[in-house]
Amino acid sequence: MKVLVIADPIVPVPPTEYGGAERIVAHLCEALVKKGHRVDLMAGPGSKLSKGRLWIHRAPSHARPNRAFRKIWFQCLSFVAAREADVIVNFGRLDYLHSILRGGKPLLCCFQNPVHQDEIDWLMARRRKSLRLIGVSQSQIAGLHSNGLFSVVHNCTDTDHTIFSKEVPAHSYLAFLGRLTANKGVDSAIRVARRCGIKLIIAGNISNEPGDRDFLEREICPQLDAEIEWIGPVNDERKQKLLNGALALLFPIRWPEPFGIVMAESLACGTPVIATRCASTPEVIDHGVTGFLCDSEDEMVEAVGKIATIDRSTCRRAAEESFSVEALTRGYLHAIESLRQDTRVTGE
Repeated sequence: MKVLVIADPIVPVPPTEYGGAERIVAHLCEALVKKGHRVDLMAGPGSKLSKGRLWIHRAPSHARPNRAFRKIWFQCLSFVAAREADVIVNFGRLDYLHSILRGGKPLLCCFQNPVHQDEIDWLMARRRKSLRLIGVSQSQIAGLHSNGLFSVVHNCTDTDHTIFSKEVPAHSYLAFLGRLTANKGVDSAIRVARRCGIKLIIAGNISNEPGDRDFLEREICPQLDAEIEWIGPVNDERKQKLLNGALALLFPIRWPEPFGIVMAESLACGTPVIATRCASTPEVIDHGVTGFLCDSEDEMVEAVGKIATIDRSTCRRAAEESFSVEALTRGYLHAIESLRQDTRVTGE
C-alpha cells in the first residue's frame, strides 16, 4: 500500500523538542514502513524520513500575499505528491486540502487539537464518501455530528525505546512537563508540590500566545527557587531522565485537552500520573491503578501521599497495551482498511 502522510509545516517531523502531533506522525510513518508499506511525507523544513519521498512545504507568514502563495503552492505540491498514493492521511490544516478533496483519493483526516462542528461540516460538504475522521479521545469528539465517520485512536509513545524505571530513585521529586501556561496548570503544580514539601522539576517551553508570557512572569518566575526548578524545554533523552526519576507526574490541566501525550510517556517510564479529572484524562489514567484523577488541589496533595500504592510495573504494562506505537498503528491500519473497503464498494 502507498500512503501519503501530510503534517503541518511549523514543527519538523520528528520534532527535536516540543511537537506532540509531529511525534505521532513520525511514529506512524516509521511503523508503516516497517510493516512493508510505501510512505511519502509532506512536512516542514528539517523533517526526516527513513524511506519514501519527503516533500517539504513551508508555513505562511502573516502577510496576506505570502499566505495566498503558500496555499496555492501547497495545492500544486499535494496534487503531485498524491498521484501515486492509495490513501492520504492528513494531520495538517483542512483549508489547504482543496485539490486533494477534489481528487477523490481515500482520505483520512486526523485531529490532534479540539475539533469544532464547522470543521466537520466543511469537510462533509466537500466529501461525503472516501472519507474517514480520526479523533484521539472520546472526549474530543463528544457531541460532534459526523454521520459515523469518526473513529478514536489514542495517541502513543515509543515504549520500545523508553527506559522503564521499576524503583523510585532515592531523593525523588515531582515532575511537570508541558507548556508553561495557565491552561496547563503549572501554577497549580507548584502549589501542590509546596504543600507536599517535595521538590518540583518543571520542563517546558514558553508559549507565544497572548497573555501567556505575562502569566509566566507574574505567576511562575517569582516562585522559582531551589525547590521549584525550571529546566526549560527538553529533548527525548532529557525527558526520559526526568520522568524516570520522578515520584509522579503532575498533570493539572484546566482545559479540555484532547490527549496529553506526556501522560502516556510517563506511564511508559513506570511513573504514575496525578491528573485533573478533565477531558481525556479518565481515558488514559486508571484511577488508583496507574495514577489518580483529582477534582481539586487538595485531592492532588492527598494523591501524592498515596503514590507509593501505585505499582510502576502496572503503569508500564498499561502503556505497552494501550499507548504503544503498535497499538496506534493497528488502529490507523484498521481505519485505512475500512476506508478503502468502502471506497471499493462505492466505486470511487
